[in-house]
Amino acid sequence: MTRLAAAAVLVCCLQGCAPQHYMFIQAEQLTLVLQAPEAKQVRFASSLDEYYLHTPAKNKDGKWIVTVPSQREFQYFYMVDGELFLPECRFKQADDFGTFNCRYLP
Repeated sequence: MTRLAAAAVLVCCLQGCAPQHYMFIQAEQLTLVLQAPEAKQVRFASSLDEYYLHTPAKNKDGKWIVTVPSQREFQYFYMVDGELFLPECRFKQADDFGTFNCRYLP
């Protein structure tokens, strides 16, 4: 392994290569943020609209941002570069396909 490749592996291990996820409420809107600067495409799906795939906005820092109403309970997940991605979330619920969705409770 070259020194450059070894350094890249070390940086990923120290910083974490997996996307980071957080949310905040402002007014009556919930903003979900997925930090995935290396991702080419991110899609967001929720039970709010029968899991229609939305493309979040991407800012210059590699954060993918989507805003939804904050007053309703819903389930959600992401597709990152074509792969299902379930971020760390407080509540999870089994879906009909043998996996889980994150669950937002107002």
